[in-house]
Amino acid sequence: MKKILVNLTILFVAINIMAQEHLSFKGIPIEGSMTEFCQKLKTKGFTSIGRENSITLFSGDFTGRKATVGVTATDDGKNVFAVVVLFDPSKEWNTLVNTYDYYKDLYTRKYGKPTISKENNPAYSDSNIALMAEVHEGTVVYGSAWEVTGGDIQLSIEKSSEIYEGMVMIRYRDFQNVETKIQNDLDDI
Repeated sequence: MKKILVNLTILFVAINIMAQEHLSFKGIPIEGSMTEFCQKLKTKGFTSIGRENSITLFSGDFTGRKATVGVTATDDGKNVFAVVVLFDPSKEWNTLVNTYDYYKDLYTRKYGKPTISKENNPAYSDSNIALMAEVHEGTVVYGSAWEVTGGDIQLSIEKSSEIYEGMVMIRYRDFQNVETKIQNDLDDI
């Protein structure tokens, strides 16, 4: 009986430690202030390209590809809670789906089968114009998500700002800091 209690105690301690871990992006835990996190990104070779709303934007290399990285923190900038990777937009469906499939395979190799995965483009034809029209209309659902220690990672094909253009996006969300933001927002209402 004592051995079972010891094993249960060890299990609960391990679960508690896992719940307190932060998700990492490029080896950087998604925690701390916007200033601290952005400084760490710069040491990884990313270049600041400005701010848009509450997101600080960087350009740099992600797995050998040029990407824009957005960092989001609470309104006061004290807690970073999400990082988004945006690849260059494309007007070619094959480019988008090949990029998506490549990253889906990479994340599956690292984290296992996605927790959620749905891939559907309702275009009635296989022509690039028909496929990209559906992307533009927002009717394409191409997304996978992995729940990992400290948060989740979401991969998707999204429409971009140009007509018949889309992009592949990867979003890292740290559960602990997302919950902190939600609690702060609840206090405001």
